Amino acid sequence: MRKPKPSLYLRFRQPDGKQSSYCRAIFDGKSRLRPFWCLVRGAEEHHPEATYYQRTKRDAKGAWESLGTDPAAAWNKATVGKSVDTCKQELAAQRTPPEPAVTTDSYRMNAEVKIYLSNVEKLAPKTHAAYKLTLDLFLQSCSRIFVHQVTKQDLQVFDSFLLKRGDEDRTRHNRITHVVTFLRNKEGRRAGPPITDVSIRIKYVEAPPEAYTRQELEDLFRVSSEDNKQLWRFFLGTGFREAEASVAEYSDINSEKKVISVLEKPYFDFKPKDCEKRVVPIPDELIAQLAARKNGSSLIFGKRGQPDGHLIRRLKMVAFKGELNCGKCQGIQNGKPVSCADAPVCEHWILHRFRKNFATDRHQNGASARQIQKWLGHSSLETTLRYLATMDDTSEQVRDICNATHVGL
Repeated sequence: MRKPKPSLYLRFRQPDGKQSSYCRAIFDGKSRLRPFWCLVRGAEEHHPEATYYQRTKRDAKGAWESLGTDPAAAWNKATVGKSVDTCKQELAAQRTPPEPAVTTDSYRMNAEVKIYLSNVEKLAPKTHAAYKLTLDLFLQSCSRIFVHQVTKQDLQVFDSFLLKRGDEDRTRHNRITHVVTFLRNKEGRRAGPPITDVSIRIKYVEAPPEAYTRQELEDLFRVSSEDNKQLWRFFLGTGFREAEASVAEYSDINSEKKVISVLEKPYFDFKPKDCEKRVVPIPDELIAQLAARKNGSSLIFGKRGQPDGHLIRRLKMVAFKGELNCGKCQGIQNGKPVSCADAPVCEHWILHRFRKNFATDRHQNGASARQIQKWLGHSSLETTLRYLATMDDTSEQVRDICNATHVGL
């Protein structure tokens, strides 16, 4: 005879810290207890942190008795001393579906990710795409049902998952950071409470941006169209980021003060990075070239009246056969650029070489690091210092500095 099922219930702590209602334990078709599975509002859920209970009578009144967290021990305690008739009665009672347990929202992982992604759509498209890819990958690697169940071990599993994908250290660091941002929920972009104590650190070696050499720039300009040449001059003369250049307008240029402004532009859904407006002095020659380039559009580098969000990709159309890329691209084949395995990183790398040129050229001509920080729009001086080239220790300039330090002593 099949062993009758005892009446077992599970209780666990919810994300808000409150205890759940008593949820009926689940058995398989052979009356075997499914460890830590229970019915929550009519749905099956797994709660390995839960405690087992049974309903008893004390002084002719109903009461709940804790049976501990061991499923096997709870089973034995619930069945000891019961007659076959009692077990049959409980088995018959179980055929009637229990009323769904009423609990507060437990913040399921997939629902929280969906809400989060809908709330970050307001960010830059590339930022939203990066968060979406990261969280989609995290859902693939993580078996947790609820957000509050995520632990540091789950982040370690995710990191191993990324390693198997072939992601490099910097990419893994960024993806882990995205997940931690999702868990901490400082901006309130998902429904559940913040998870503040779950994080791991992925170390990586970050090489400073490398400026284009004079020969590389001459080669680049020699094979570029006139329109592309003007774009390269604009990046070299302003130090702008791609998004800033794509929404740059002729009205941003002050010909009298010889500066160009980076401003918020709601009609293009654009905000400066870190929401900081800034003014950048630009060369007279660049101002004259841009004035001669006016074609009736308000945008300097527009595309059919709208911002062109792929300005840096023009570099991939230049036939350098892989010399001006991140090292993963294979250059041009049949007149078209070969897709890079890490295209966003590649384009980011290409752009920051222009910004490196902007910073080092001005620094070598007397601009202070603080001035360059302001022009580049960096929130941290430390970031700016990475853009400034260091002197050659064997150069004449270094020798002059050393010899002048203690002269006459």
